[in-house]
Amino acid sequence: MTHRLKLLLLAALACSISACTPKPKPPAEPPKEPVVPAAPKPNTGDAATTPRLREAVESAADLFNRGENDLACEQVKGADGVKGSSSPADLELSQRLERYRQACEPSG
Repeated sequence: MTHRLKLLLLAALACSISACTPKPKPPAEPPKEPVVPAAPKPNTGDAATTPRLREAVESAADLFNRGENDLACEQVKGADGVKGSSSPADLELSQRLERYRQACEPSG
């Protein structure tokens, strides 16, 4: 065999070997954050009668809106046991707090 033919065979062998190498795996996707409901605008028509409940919900909503989900979930956990009166505003706040509590629960 001639020197050129040997070089061509060697080049063909190198190309075929490099084509057989496995492709690198794509980077793993980061874990998804829990879906947190957007905080609706406060209802100014019916003022809440329980300030502690209102403060807990507003603080958690603010933290969720700023992307501080871990801190917001801590705020929601700290609001466990906070009860409102039977006023429509307090019932709405209690429902919002419950939605936040559910958003903080790990899914899976």
